[in-house]
Amino acid sequence: MDREITIRDYLNVAWSGRWLILVTTVLGIIVGILVSVARPSAYTASARVYLGQPTSINGVPIQTPFTSSQTATGALDLTALADDVAQKMGVARSVIRGHVHVSSPPGLSTANPAPPVLIVSGSNPRPAMAVVITNQLANAVVTQTGAQYMLAENVLTAQATQAQSQVRSLNARVDALQTRMAGAAASNAGDAVALATDTQLLNTAQTVVANAQLALAKTREAESPRVLSQAYSATSSNTAPKRLQSIALAGLVGFLLGLIATFVWRGSPAARASDA
Repeated sequence: MDREITIRDYLNVAWSGRWLILVTTVLGIIVGILVSVARPSAYTASARVYLGQPTSINGVPIQTPFTSSQTATGALDLTALADDVAQKMGVARSVIRGHVHVSSPPGLSTANPAPPVLIVSGSNPRPAMAVVITNQLANAVVTQTGAQYMLAENVLTAQATQAQSQVRSLNARVDALQTRMAGAAASNAGDAVALATDTQLLNTAQTVVANAQLALAKTREAESPRVLSQAYSATSSNTAPKRLQSIALAGLVGFLLGLIATFVWRGSPAARASDA
């Protein structure tokens, strides 16, 4: 009568190859130690960038690929950003390419939509260089995502400048008319009409200046992309907990390899029963 195979039978086979399993486990731990020690440390720094929120003339938010961190991560040309950072730092492109990253803030979901904030990070074997790379990348992201904002700011600045120039010109004309009318022996109907007209134009121009300055301030405060927080320090990817994790994983791999080799060498209980 065939005997039912139990877990104890498998444990007996594993115990028969205990020395092989022990050796492979120790070898795996040794390999893990050597790899963790030999692997160079990479330092990573992070910064946060506000992508801005452009609005229409009526103040309605305009949705663009750069108004959400979830869409911005795919819309950004990371290769161009890396090359721009490399050029500004005067280093080879290979130092930056593949060592910079952009991501959305953690904890986002459908119920919690992505804010216009992006996390940028840079890595390098030197912590100080990682910080510089990250901050340069943050500035490059602001430049790349701020094209629409810069256009709006330039238009508002031109409007404010033109209105201010008109205010200065009208002020000079009003002052001249008031001075001439004050020194004249008799009132001049033409000067009075011109003074009233220029005064009205001056009030209108001052209103335009105030509105343009207010719109410009709103644009710079809410719509402009900017660096929210710069990188000041970098953390190592080869910390003690991570080294221990790598060593433990290598030991586990060695244990499993030894266990598999034991069952191949000794044979499984099911195979033994079949042979019998």
